[in-house]
Amino acid sequence: MKGGCKNYPNEGVKIDPRAITSAMMPESLKVYCGYLNQGYRYLVRKGIMTWEDIEINNQKILDLLPLSENYNKSEASLMVFQDNYVIEFFRTTKYNFKIYVLRLESFEEAQL
Repeated sequence: MKGGCKNYPNEGVKIDPRAITSAMMPESLKVYCGYLNQGYRYLVRKGIMTWEDIEINNQKILDLLPLSENYNKSEASLMVFQDNYVIEFFRTTKYNFKIYVLRLESFEEAQL
């Protein structure tokens, strides 16, 4: 599958060729696709983010340029780094977002 760069995150994985993929995270880490408000609720319900974290990053997320308008994946995504998670918000169209979550484990957690 063509990726357009040397470090393509979905290399070797069969996905729908029509899928809009993130430049940073593989599709296997996608946890939500759709409207942003429901995505926020999902993240809070799963304990990934708090409402305070969302309020801090909300304006930056809303300011992302949709990929459907500018065709630049770096301007359509925002990475949020937390203690236990790396979260990417990827704006595909004016109203639709994809949310990717990578869980980070500490050395102590990995030993258990």
